[in-house]
Amino acid sequence: MPNRMRDNSRAETIVVSGSARLPKKLIGEGRVGCLRIELELTTGDSKIIDFSSTEVSTLTKRILRNALLGHEIEEGIKNAINEVEKRFVSRIKRATIAALKDVRLSYGRTQKG
Repeated sequence: MPNRMRDNSRAETIVVSGSARLPKKLIGEGRVGCLRIELELTTGDSKIIDFSSTEVSTLTKRILRNALLGHEIEEGIKNAINEVEKRFVSRIKRATIAALKDVRLSYGRTQKG
């Protein structure tokens, strides 16, 4: 089969990620113990077009996705942190906020060159 270039409709994006340690009480045997959040951003206007996370429930992913997608990264992260602060009553709350803040730091490093 010949080596062909694939049409990559997302060639003009970057992926930034952040992570935070989970509380020990939430870490089961064989689990990593780290919550990770990844955002795919357009390079021109830094709009969030995709979201991924590990170690969170389907409901948490849905809440974060709704707060993040379609927004510029700073606004999206601010929205997501606000949603977590007002809606979450769980042990994962602090780790989720920390991971979102870590994404913001990672993005800041990409902007400084």
